Amino acid sequence: MSGTSSAGGRMVLQKNRTLNLGLPALVSQGSLALWGVISILIARQLPDDAYAAYALARSIEMFAGLLGGGFVLQALLKLGSEKQNRETSATANTAMLVTLVFSILFSTVLLLFGDCLDSFYPDIQLKGITPVIALVVITGSLAHIPRNLLLTRLNTVRVMRADLLSFLIRGGIVGWLIYTGTLTGAVQVLKATAFANLGAFLLNSWSARSIFEPAAGVNRTALNRVLKFAAYSLGTSLAGFVYTRTDILMLGKLAPPEDVAAYSASRALTSMVVMVSAAANMVLLPAVSRDWTSGLRKTVMNRSMKAIGLVQLIQLPVVVALTVFPREIINLIYHGKYAGNWTILAILGGLALVRPFGSIFSTVSAAMNKPQYSFWCIFLSAVVNVTLNIILIPRMGGVGAAWATVAAVVSGTVAVMLLSITHWRREMTAECRQLSR
Repeated sequence: MSGTSSAGGRMVLQKNRTLNLGLPALVSQGSLALWGVISILIARQLPDDAYAAYALARSIEMFAGLLGGGFVLQALLKLGSEKQNRETSATANTAMLVTLVFSILFSTVLLLFGDCLDSFYPDIQLKGITPVIALVVITGSLAHIPRNLLLTRLNTVRVMRADLLSFLIRGGIVGWLIYTGTLTGAVQVLKATAFANLGAFLLNSWSARSIFEPAAGVNRTALNRVLKFAAYSLGTSLAGFVYTRTDILMLGKLAPPEDVAAYSASRALTSMVVMVSAAANMVLLPAVSRDWTSGLRKTVMNRSMKAIGLVQLIQLPVVVALTVFPREIINLIYHGKYAGNWTILAILGGLALVRPFGSIFSTVSAAMNKPQYSFWCIFLSAVVNVTLNIILIPRMGGVGAAWATVAAVVSGTVAVMLLSITHWRREMTAECRQLSR
């Protein structure tokens, strides 16, 4: 009887821990979903040409943030989450330093070559945007360094507080501009983002003050580990950027501004669903990394499938609504502005059922010290996406871009699942053989 009671107690503790970690992560990502609501209001406020410039600037900002140190942040989260010792702390310190250096370097590049970027899109007004993007890159890196350090210790509650503060600052500024009718373009939104990043940096830094261990220093071994892991992260992120953002960039080049605006409006709606998978990954990467390096490898697939099931359960009502009533939803939210493009929303909404598998297994492969799996599969997705975009966008516009995204996501998802499961089974077999000797 006591054994049953003890087992039941452990199950309750495990469920409480999952709730305590997962709920704040979901709230953090929920703040990004709320920003998606602001993005909808931005789409309604701005004329098509100004909104096309905003959508394009947003894609450029994401790409700049990636090259400006963003690709190192996963190395900080993964390597800093391993079994706690002085070497792990030195590795985390090194990853933070490398992130900061890349943010400064790439921001400088943006300032030096901003005019070339402006001239590449002659039909879309980007004047004055590049310097503000550089500011967002630096402040974004500053905000995410202590944020990821907190996540290495699974301090999701503290991260949630900073994420909510960031949303309140950015959403408050942009919301006020929309309310007063003074929102005119992307520069105002980017400046609000920079202020939000600074607020998050201050709060995250204060929250992480007891975790940061400067006495551990940095060393060459740690630098080699960080750069090796970050190289795969960069490749993965670049390929991922190609297959998630190339549609916007290529629409901007191959289609009229109204197509860019309509497609981006549908992306803004479906992006709120993607945040559920991101919340799961916030907890999954450090948790699986610690289990894997501590020898608790049997738990990996169980954790992964539970995470996928939870994500699907949470997002299912929204996915059903987007796929069954896309015309009504887009007409209601955008007041008929993009009603003729409801097919894009239905396609991208249905794709949300596939995305969690690829997203979570990419995270698991990185946690199992196989970041190259994610790179190979996302590279495959990028090739599929770019090829189909070139073929379909001139013929079908935004709908063609949506179908290209579907093909890219499905191909990459199948590949990363097969590679990750095969590697896990191979490791389990090897472990069983060692135990039997």
